[in-house]
Amino acid sequence: MSSVESMNVTWTRGKGCSELARVLGGDDATRIQGDLAEACIAERTDLLISKKFPSSFDLVNVVVPVGFEPDQVTKVVAAVAGGPHSELSAATASRIATALGVEAEMVSAASNEEESEAAGEVLERLGLSHPSMSRRVVVVGGMEELVDDLDEGTLLVLGAGGGSWLSRSRTGPGAKLRRTAQAGAIIARSAPDRVFRFMDDPVYVAPLRQADDTLRFHPEATLAVADEGRLIGLVRRAGLKSAGSDPVASVMEDALSAKVDETLEEASVLRPEFGVDPIPVTDHEEHLVGALSLNQG
Repeated sequence: MSSVESMNVTWTRGKGCSELARVLGGDDATRIQGDLAEACIAERTDLLISKKFPSSFDLVNVVVPVGFEPDQVTKVVAAVAGGPHSELSAATASRIATALGVEAEMVSAASNEEESEAAGEVLERLGLSHPSMSRRVVVVGGMEELVDDLDEGTLLVLGAGGGSWLSRSRTGPGAKLRRTAQAGAIIARSAPDRVFRFMDDPVYVAPLRQADDTLRFHPEATLAVADEGRLIGLVRRAGLKSAGSDPVASVMEDALSAKVDETLEEASVLRPEFGVDPIPVTDHEEHLVGALSLNQG
């Protein structure tokens, strides 16, 4: 996952969203409207700040502010449990604390002393990425006890799995959290790394370009062929060498591409076809929208 410091931050209308966007993304944060999936792809969003978790997609990392009051924050605590959202929670807490100039801490809760060792291992692992954050294991019987342990002015950052109770009860821990942590809470949900977040500009050649000219100007062993913005095929260097001054289209093969909203894991099946060369990236109408270079380690 990209560090929050380098993420492209977008936000939607909602209480606390613009305030959190300014903290996490500064002047570069962009407000988006309309279809969230389309907007996130168009803006190459890494982190979306939203008033609630979108239920229709998991394209990007999402954080939701609950009663966020940046002027009241005196400390930021990331509650981590080793689940899929813990790294995003820790990274978000670290970035907020840095931006606001306050202390950041990671806390891992255990229900008894026997679980403390596993909780400590979680903190040790996440601490490698966030060495400036202090770390602490707390033995508590539940979320209410953890909330009671917070100092006044604490902003709590936690993963979606552990924070879903916030919206389930008006009188339970959710209401208690809002009373106890005057600075509010941030709930984080991570998403798989997807192609649109990592692609570069398209790399391609036109079908009527002469093969020998293409060899001179393009070092790639495998190259996309596009016509009027659409991917129509691939050419390989060996074929171009045999074509002389004939057009690229004369030695063109069938098109292969990664889809713009695929995960990097899904796109990696094309690695053997392209090696170190960029993989063409298309939308669902076969428009060529980018090029993806995968690590060859």
